[in-house]
Formats: sequence, C-alpha cells, structure tokens
Amino acid sequence: MGKGGGMSRVEIVAELANAHQGNPDLAGQLAERCLAAGADAVKFQVYFAEELLVRAHPRFEHFQRQSFGPDNWRRLISGVKAKGGRVYCDLFGMKALEVAETNGADGFKIHSSDLTNLPLLQAVAGLGKRVFLSSGGSNAGEIAYALGVLCGRGVRPVLLHGFQSYPTAVEDSVLSRIAWLRQTFGAHCDIGYQDHVAGDDPFAVTLPLMAMAMGAVTLEKHVTLDRAAKGVDYYSSLEPDELAGFVAAVRRAESAMGDRPDVFSAPERQYRETVKKHWVAARALPAGKILAPDDLVMKRVPDAKAGGVELERLVGRVLLRDVEAEHPFCRGDVKNEVWAMVVARSRSSRLPGKALLDVAGMPALQHLFERLKRARRIDKVVFCTTIMPEDDPLAQLARSSGVICHRGPVEDVLGRMLGAVEGREVDLMLRVTGDDILVDPEYADVAIEHHLAVNAEYTDHKALPSGTEVEVFDARLMARIHRLARAPEGTEYLTFYVTHHPDQFRVASAPVEAEHARNWRLTLDTPEDYKVISALLEAMRGRGKALDYSLNDIVEFFTTNPEVLAINAGVRQRQAPPQVDTGLEWVRLLASK
Repeated sequence: MGKGGGMSRVEIVAELANAHQGNPDLAGQLAERCLAAGADAVKFQVYFAEELLVRAHPRFEHFQRQSFGPDNWRRLISGVKAKGGRVYCDLFGMKALEVAETNGADGFKIHSSDLTNLPLLQAVAGLGKRVFLSSGGSNAGEIAYALGVLCGRGVRPVLLHGFQSYPTAVEDSVLSRIAWLRQTFGAHCDIGYQDHVAGDDPFAVTLPLMAMAMGAVTLEKHVTLDRAAKGVDYYSSLEPDELAGFVAAVRRAESAMGDRPDVFSAPERQYRETVKKHWVAARALPAGKILAPDDLVMKRVPDAKAGGVELERLVGRVLLRDVEAEHPFCRGDVKNEVWAMVVARSRSSRLPGKALLDVAGMPALQHLFERLKRARRIDKVVFCTTIMPEDDPLAQLARSSGVICHRGPVEDVLGRMLGAVEGREVDLMLRVTGDDILVDPEYADVAIEHHLAVNAEYTDHKALPSGTEVEVFDARLMARIHRLARAPEGTEYLTFYVTHHPDQFRVASAPVEAEHARNWRLTLDTPEDYKVISALLEAMRGRGKALDYSLNDIVEFFTTNPEVLAINAGVRQRQAPPQVDTGLEWVRLLASK
C-alpha cells in the first residue's frame, strides 16, 4: 500500500523457473517476451545442483542438466537489463548468490527452504538490494527468523505468500493468509503473492487480483512459451500473450483500487453534490425564533450553494432573519461565537524577537492585536503562546493590550489553541500566526461570513498577499484533527492536515477582489521582511492610517513603490521539514474521546 493508505503500483514479476528446459537461448527469448508483455521484472532461478541437493537425491541429475554456467548467466542477466527490465534471482546457495550479484541482479529471492539459512540471509542483507522471502510451507517461527536477520540489518523485504503444487489447487491457495501475514509481520515487511494455480484456470487471474485487494504489492506469475508442450514447470504458467492480458487486468484493477482511498473522483464529487440532503425550513419562520427540531426537515436541494450542516449546529440557536418554507439553512442564519487565535512565541531562527520589534510606533504583535479588534465578526481575540519563560514578555504584552492570553505546550500548537477554548462555547476559530501582522479586518469578516454561508469546516484566503489573510476553522474540526493526528507536534503546520485530505472535510476558499489577489510576501519572518513591512506601516502612519489602512492602501503603496517589494523578493517561504507527519488516524473517529 502507498503512503497514507493509497494503492502504489503493483510490481509484476515474470517467473521463468525452469521453463527454458535447460536452454539459455530459450530463457533469453522468454525473458524478452515477458518484458514486451508488460512485466516489470523477470526472475531467474539460479542454482547449482551440488549446493541445492545431496548427490543421492533422485532429482540431482535433473537439476544438474537444467542449470546454467556463469557465462550463460552473465549473458542472460545483462541481456534483460539492456532492454530496460529488472532482473531478480532466486538463490539456492552462496555460489548462486555470487553469480547473481557479480552479474548485476537487481534483487534476490530467498526460497522458503532457506529461511533458516543464516549465512545466505546475512550475505543477501549486506548487499543493500531488494529482497523477497518465499513463505510457502514455512511456519511463523521460520518466517520470523528470516525477518529478524534481514530487518536487523536494515532490510525491509517483500514476504511472498504461495507455494507450488504442480499446479496448486484454488482451494489450497488460502488467500486469507495474506491478511494474517500483514497483521503478524506487516510492521517489518511488505506482502506479495506468488501464484501457482493452473495457467488455464480463470482463477489464474482472479486470485492475484484478490491478493491485490488484500494488500499484495508484488505479484509473481510463472511463464512458459507454450503450455501445450508440457515442458518443465508448465502447470501454473501463462504464455506470453496471456501474460500481457494478465498485466492489463492488474493495471485496470489498480485503477479501480485508486491511489488515495480518502479522495473522491470528480464523478463521485458530482454524485455527492447531487444526492446529499440539506436541512431546510419546515415552514416559514420569523427572525428571533429559537430553532427547534421540528422546524427543520432534511431534503435534497437543487444547485445547493452550501455544503451540509449538522442539525446540532442549528437547533437551539436564535434565527437571525426571516426565512421562507424550504429555505436551505446555512450557519450564517444563526449566531456563532468566533474567536481569533493568535499563535506566536519568542524563538525564531531567522528573526529573533520579531514579535516585539517596533513597527510604526508599537510592537509588531500589538499591531496585529489592534488590527484583529477592528473585525466586526470576531467576538474575542486570544493570544496562544508557550509556557516557556522566554515567552513571558509576549504574554504580558497581550494582557496589557486587553487580549486574553493562554499558555500551553511548546510543540503541540493545536493543543495550545484548544486549551484556550476548553469549556467554552466557541464555534469558529481563526488561526492567525504572529508573523501575519497585516491581517485585513474587512477580509477577515469576509472569510467568516463565507465560511458560514457555505457551511464549510475550513476556509482559506490564500489569494490575498501572504501576511494579510486568516484561516477559518470550525472549533470541532480543530478538536477532530487533534484527536486524529498521528504526530501532534506537526500541528504547527495545521493547514496541511486539511489540504492533504480535502475530500474528508468541507473546504472552501473565500472570495477576493481581483485587484487584491497578489502573490506578495508581506509576512514577518526575516530582516528583509521587517524592512518591507516597516516601510509600508511608516507610510500608513504618515497618512493618518496607522491601524486603519485597507487592502486598497496596501496595493496602492506597493504598486507605487515596487522597489520596496524587491527587498524580500529573494526570501523563500519556510517549508515544513520533510519528517513532519501530517497523517490522520481515521480509526480514532469512533474511539472514545
């Protein structure tokens, strides 16, 4: 499975086994036709009778006749690689490993008979290449032994379910073991399936597709040039043309599985918009009425302008306007409590102490507080900082500015914000970073009103210049993300939890007038940013608009003074570190809160 649970491309390996009848030219021809049929890799069985069997074994001479010498292996492996194919080699001893590695094999398979072959396992693990483990006929202890050796040396192999019974009966395939292997060993390996059902049985295609649905990342199929010739290993083999059909079926199945299980296709989004019901007025209702359950009924609405909204977001609240019968309710029809959450701390690698830097006669953080207070739709401005002593001056500044201050965890930024509203009836939380001191109050109101009008759970204003916008979150969404987040310390990058899973939340973008949609960097994070913002705010103060400037004023200033924007034009936006995990554990949705 891919990252986040999505389906990665399944690797199809064509297993030649002994279908070459001991003829290296036939092996090369078959390998070439497998690649032409669409196989991702071909796999040869590299063995020497003297290290596979005791001389008294009745099949010793058979395998001695079938095996190739080192020169033949060099030509075969290099020939496949020259055509762009991957080559894997089944190994049956140390001499086989030496031949395969010397000739550039891309990976190795350890047969189930060798799962306790410690020297072979150690040697393969030290080569840093792809490793497959066959598990057919092996018990859990033997599998664990091999995995312990490989994983202990940094190798994550593919554990292959399946065994050869010339051919294996469908009822003996036991695909349920794939789920058992994933549950038992999935933390240490990926799971694949090696199919050995009769090549002319329809289930020769069906079973591998079922294995895919159960999480197999590799599918191995035996191949032969002509099954009717009944050569060595023909029982469970596909012919090249059949292999091409098999590849096509796998690729089509992949498209049906989808890459991201949490994402809707465009037709499914259309379906959702068409069939989802909405709460509408059961009858004409007057402004001032406290909505009761029987005032609302759920019906489909044509051309709905808003997403759905939960009944409890409406019932028990005062209706703000008269509505007609069958009016589709939006959250803007009732009163909502809106808090702006300013998040900042003293520590900064690029501009230390930036929150207290003077901008046009006051600390930068205070400037932000005063701007937010001018928004009509914000009921409270709250400052969220850490419990670290170094942030004491910021907390004091907030209190002296008449702003509620809440102090919480250093790394868990979302936990800090949620702590500020714990036990309070808050509907919307505006996330405002302390770097964005130029927040526009009018556009903050626009974002809030749009969020409520379309019943969104998250609303951005990304078309505005960076540093002038806010993000609107439902308080419930904030709490849900915190509950589901795999790594709460990643919530400094809170937006990603939503944008990486857009179909799982009601997401909106608030409107922006064309002249205000600018790709300008007006956030405060570097010395260059400070020069740009200081120049703007000094100009605004000179015009008597120290705090009451608008986006029109900002646009006019920078279009008249483009050289100011050039000061920080080379500054790159700080990105989330690659190790930050913004994944969500959906299984927690119904877990006790």
